[in-house]
Amino acid sequence: MNSGGPPATGEATSSDKLRDLLARIELAEPSEALMLVQLLARTPSLQQSQGPTALRAARALSVHGGPQLMSIAGELAARAHRDGQAGAGVIFAECSDKMSLMGGRPQQFGTVVTRHLGDLVMAPVDGSVDDDSRIRMGLPTIAERRSQIDRRNRELARERADESGLPPGQRICRVWRDPSPEFLTTQLEANPSRAWANGDELTFACRSDAAGVLPGPVIELPMWRIDDSDLWAMTVRIERLEEAVIGYGFWPLDDGGGLLGGQRGSVPHRYRGPQAPAELPSHADDELRGTTQTHSVPSVALRNQRKVTVYLPPQHAPSEQLPVLYATDGNMVGPYLRRLDAGIVNGTVPRFVMVAAHSAPMGGYGNERAMEYLPGFDDDRFDRHQRFFVEELAAWAESSFGVSGDRGQRGVFGASDGGGHAMAVGHMHRDKFGHAVAYSTGMPPNERMDWNASEAPFVHLCAGTLEGGFHQATEAWAAWLHFAKSPHEWTERVCGHDLIQWIEELPRAVARAWG
Repeated sequence: MNSGGPPATGEATSSDKLRDLLARIELAEPSEALMLVQLLARTPSLQQSQGPTALRAARALSVHGGPQLMSIAGELAARAHRDGQAGAGVIFAECSDKMSLMGGRPQQFGTVVTRHLGDLVMAPVDGSVDDDSRIRMGLPTIAERRSQIDRRNRELARERADESGLPPGQRICRVWRDPSPEFLTTQLEANPSRAWANGDELTFACRSDAAGVLPGPVIELPMWRIDDSDLWAMTVRIERLEEAVIGYGFWPLDDGGGLLGGQRGSVPHRYRGPQAPAELPSHADDELRGTTQTHSVPSVALRNQRKVTVYLPPQHAPSEQLPVLYATDGNMVGPYLRRLDAGIVNGTVPRFVMVAAHSAPMGGYGNERAMEYLPGFDDDRFDRHQRFFVEELAAWAESSFGVSGDRGQRGVFGASDGGGHAMAVGHMHRDKFGHAVAYSTGMPPNERMDWNASEAPFVHLCAGTLEGGFHQATEAWAAWLHFAKSPHEWTERVCGHDLIQWIEELPRAVARAWG
């Protein structure tokens, strides 16, 4: 019986091994540390560690371990924090926030900072933890954290202003030269659109009494207040700015940096570079020469009725058997129709009919638009929408408006998730559609896809360089089609995920298809 003597040899050896392993990790190169933390996680004595040892283990696991080790690191940090170890609360908060974000939830403490267009940005915070709790964990308040991020972003922007070009891998970044109120006032008087270019830099400025301003929707970086005035400004350096077309509005922000009222604002302004594609003529809604109709089309597949907007060119007659473009997001086709109608009138766009099914009504379960448009989200919902769109909608349009049923005279169009839908329809129903117009699709090609170039539709692709993943996925389609020797047209514009590029490119695609 051992009473008051030294610890058993096995216990001492186990604790010593754990401490030795932690020391190795702390001195190791990152590649070696990655392997050692896997060994650390399997060490039996880890779960019994306390105080300084628990803190060291939590730090090692949180820094070098993968997502699967965050829960162990968080548990050890919580234990060390209860033991009064300085810094343990911060590690616990970081692990907790990472686990929340990986699970698709906002973070609680505000420790995770990401990057957007080169700026540091605090990941969304759910508000469940108050500032007193943050202070007890050794963290700054949310306001202090935002102030720290803002100061660092200004430092980075000033450094970029002193350099030329863009950071590696970026097509846009913020720069900052601390403009004076007098300078901005003069510029605003000279530029009523509240934006101006100088070389490869584009500056936005406005006056606002809001807590913040966002020049959405393309360059969603918060503007900075000038001194204590009501002036706000932001300057960004953009690759190929002379070719850019950028829509923008000035959207007010609340104290937390969110959109005031949670709503995106209007986009009344547009910057167009001197080498950008020429602006297409457009008719006002009350000047359309063609006819726009909205119908409720019954669907057995969808088990309800779906709204459909139809555009008929001037003097349309069913006997013409015109080409037809079946489109998604019919609730958003107004800007397209104004330019298509003007093109038909001036002869740059051939006569055709557009049949545009509205997207799923809001208020359902989950992202119903993606469920209907994209394969892989909800197989049943996708298949039912396919039957409606490809079979029921086409049969209704042919009987109601006399549109052509010939494959070469039928096309499918969509943008964003709708672009993914257009590619899915064009691939899965290539015997029915001779053209697929897919803009800014977020769905890249599947390498296991059976794509037969001789049977495939002609694909019209377009995306903007400032769209991030949407551009990458669309460009991947262009590469796929190129190597497959499949007929296609790929247009890259200097734009963001912005309606302007799609409404200006669609008339060109229609002319290419049936002109």
